[in-house]
Amino acid sequence: MTILARDLHAGAEAESPEELAVLPPHVRIDITEHLLGGRPPHVICRELNVPHSDVADVLANLGRNYAPRELRPTIQQRFRSRTRHISGGHLLWLDQIDNGIPVLTHAGRVHSARRIAWAMTHPGLPDGPVLPGCSVRTCVAPDHVIDHTTRHKLAALLHELLGDARP
Repeated sequence: MTILARDLHAGAEAESPEELAVLPPHVRIDITEHLLGGRPPHVICRELNVPHSDVADVLANLGRNYAPRELRPTIQQRFRSRTRHISGGHLLWLDQIDNGIPVLTHAGRVHSARRIAWAMTHPGLPDGPVLPGCSVRTCVAPDHVIDHTTRHKLAALLHELLGDARP
C-alpha cells in the first residue's frame, strides 16, 4: 500500500521505509526514523540536538500526536532510531555499548547491534562474531560489518594481491 504525501496530511499513518520515501521533502528523515523506532519526542530532541518544534512538525506530517504504546516497533526500527549517519558512509551507534560492543535491548533481550546490521543485508546467520570492517569502532552500518568468513576471504584476497607482507 502506497501512501502519498497528501494522504499523510489527511491523517494516514506511514509505517514502512517504502512509505516514508514519499514524504514531503521538508520532513526530516532522521527524526522520522527515531519516531517510528519508538523513541519519545523529548529523547529525540536531546539526542539529535533539535528543537521540540522540529519533532512536532514531523509528528504533524505523519498525522500523529504521539506513537501509540501498543504498537511495538520492530528490531530494525529500534536499530535505526539509535543511529546517526556520519561522513564516509558510517552509521554511528548512539545507544548502549557493553564492553566495547554496541548493544540493543529489544523485547527484554540484549542483542548485538552489529548482528542486527548483518541480518539487515545478509541472508542467514553470520559465521562467528560480527565486527566493524572499518576504522570506526562504533560503526554499525550494515555494509561495514563483517563476519569470520568475510574476514578470511578479505585476508586471502589481500595476500593474493600483495603477497606475503611479513618482513
